[in-house]
Amino acid sequence: MRAPAPVANTNAPAGRVMIGSEAVQASEDEDWYLGAARAAQDAAQGTGGSGSADLDEVVIATSMVNGRVTRVKKNTITVKDREGGEYELELDRRSRGLRQGRKVPLRQLQEGTPVRAQFVLMGGRTVARDVQIRN
Repeated sequence: MRAPAPVANTNAPAGRVMIGSEAVQASEDEDWYLGAARAAQDAAQGTGGSGSADLDEVVIATSMVNGRVTRVKKNTITVKDREGGEYELELDRRSRGLRQGRKVPLRQLQEGTPVRAQFVLMGGRTVARDVQIRN
């Protein structure tokens, strides 16, 4: 599975993650996504200090994939794009399926269904938000 492109910049020194034009230094014992979440949270609050929200719930990046569903599990769906990249998207209470603007249950998707899935990266997880079923 590929991580969304806007999250990391390979020009950043080791242990750093680029958020916009800011390089964020993660502690050696801190996962990169927690450092990124901390920076995103601070930037959103405009405080420059640490916030009170759980860092695992801070959205680091958003992205989208167009492709076909290749697997449906209880709490995940896998979407394969035209280039062969696979995206395993976690389903949570905010994930929703849409067909022509109407809600549909995501757990009832079938393999081969064409979709356009918006997702977020947060807490090291890739979580589905709006999954539009295409014809």
